Amino acid sequence: MADSARVIVEVAAGLVLGQQEEEFTKRWMISSDDWHALDDAPADQSALLAEVNGRATGYAGLLMLQPDKFNWVRTDWRWV
Repeated sequence: MADSARVIVEVAAGLVLGQQEEEFTKRWMISSDDWHALDDAPADQSALLAEVNGRATGYAGLLMLQPDKFNWVRTDWRWV
């Protein structure tokens, strides 16, 4: 199986609504290979999702503490 994306989590922020500042955008990916390697361990799949969510949420929280730089922060989950 090819190592394609299964889940992409993106945190973006900007000053002007809808204008994302790329230098502050971060993405985390769970590949199909990573996911299927844990097919026999659903609890580990949940833990993998929780880990990625924790990283994204933590980063979004850091951005939100900078209201002088950002008026908005967004976290998107994309299942592909």
